[in-house]
Amino acid sequence: MSDSLGEAFLATAEANADRTGVVGVQRSYTFREYAGAALSVARTLEEEGAAERVALLLGTSEAFAVMYFGTLLSGRVPIPLNFLLSPQELAAVAADAGLDKVFTVEPLEKLAAAAGIESVPVEKWLPGAISGGPGTPARPNRIATILYTSGTTGAPKGVVLTQQNLLSNIAACTEHFSFSPEHRLLGVLPLFHTFALTTTLALPALVGATTILMPRFEPRTAAEAITAHSVTTLVAVPSMYRAMLRAIEGMDVDFSTLRLPICGGEPLPQQCFQAYRDRHGVTLLEGYGLTETSPVISANTPSALRPGTVGTPLANLEVRVTDEAGQDAGVNVDGEIWVRGPSVMDGYLNRPEETSQVITGNAFLKTGDVGRIDQEGFLTITGRMREMIISAGENVFPREIEQVLLSHPAVTEAAVIGIPHQQRGEAPKAFVVLKEGLSADEEELKDLCRSQIARYKVPTEVEFRDQFERSPMGKILKQRLVRGKSEISR
Repeated sequence: MSDSLGEAFLATAEANADRTGVVGVQRSYTFREYAGAALSVARTLEEEGAAERVALLLGTSEAFAVMYFGTLLSGRVPIPLNFLLSPQELAAVAADAGLDKVFTVEPLEKLAAAAGIESVPVEKWLPGAISGGPGTPARPNRIATILYTSGTTGAPKGVVLTQQNLLSNIAACTEHFSFSPEHRLLGVLPLFHTFALTTTLALPALVGATTILMPRFEPRTAAEAITAHSVTTLVAVPSMYRAMLRAIEGMDVDFSTLRLPICGGEPLPQQCFQAYRDRHGVTLLEGYGLTETSPVISANTPSALRPGTVGTPLANLEVRVTDEAGQDAGVNVDGEIWVRGPSVMDGYLNRPEETSQVITGNAFLKTGDVGRIDQEGFLTITGRMREMIISAGENVFPREIEQVLLSHPAVTEAAVIGIPHQQRGEAPKAFVVLKEGLSADEEELKDLCRSQIARYKVPTEVEFRDQFERSPMGKILKQRLVRGKSEISR
């Protein structure tokens, strides 16, 4: 295995020079052109004396791809920034990472200015950099990238990922899914997120596969792109798959080339999985990962599939489910998921205490997720430690309740949180979005829960919403759900 992403990319580009590497909105690049443009960016960054950390405030685009690999080849560290952050959040990230300027596009210049960061417009800078011709790759930086978590549970933290972190995850994913240069990937996720950065940018660039990049996810356009580009691989979150399912209802679409429809980032509803199978002959492959693990930990594959689970772990990772004492919980017993292996992060930038809280002395990452492993090694996610509700001394995980609610034919989305309760301390409260044209009332949904789960897990309240606020990755922002102003006693 190569020592750096940049070196591996150049070797792949040389071996696949005339293949299409990236299909963008403005233009496409063969691998020869892709590598040449990246080396030109590297030369220009060096000539201009760019700082060690290069900030990219860019959408999903061919410009991002070239800038990312160009920064790596210059020996610098690319830092993709979330363009959906507020100016205050972006300013905090820039201060934490020591950034004074950012490569961006005209629509995002106001955001950068409001955050107090100098902008370099890639529309003007990149053509000039490329026209100057390629340079010589510099000695790679040990750090490959710094990715800031979305901040849905607090201030964004910089996750430091090394060259070996990303290379090992890419190699393991390539083996797990049998990726080859023949694959064609559709990139619909924002590239500031690890799920997209690894699987729809770095992996195909190192395998020699083609990536089709969409700057904005539009369900109908994405479905049409699958057919038009003979896409074999789509990496998206379940909410995107659901939106696409609604958008193509009644359309004549051809998904026959789609062999690896991978999803993660949030639970995959059973009805969404079944709808794709029944209507389009497509089997969604649910997986699991974290920014801190570069990111993929486990995934279902066409040859190793167990619906309702997140598949088996990658071959180079050790995954444990532990009890409160840190001992193995046992087969099919819930516990916290711990992960050890070469893709586990270097740590949180400028946060040694927080790093030591999640990485044990023997190098296991404590994920904060709750799950269980069956006898065949399939992993099931059952909740989040931080979301756990303690009701009268019993542990209640929202995901279990949400899955029951989602089994109701009128429910399209569900979210459960804990609220104060005079007798129990905490009790579950459900928030539900109904399908258009269908109805259900509170007692009906409570009765459904009573028929399938223990009574202490049944929501004490059910509140109906038109929609949920979501993170850039499509996760429901549970911290923005109202938890109630006063304690309840029923």
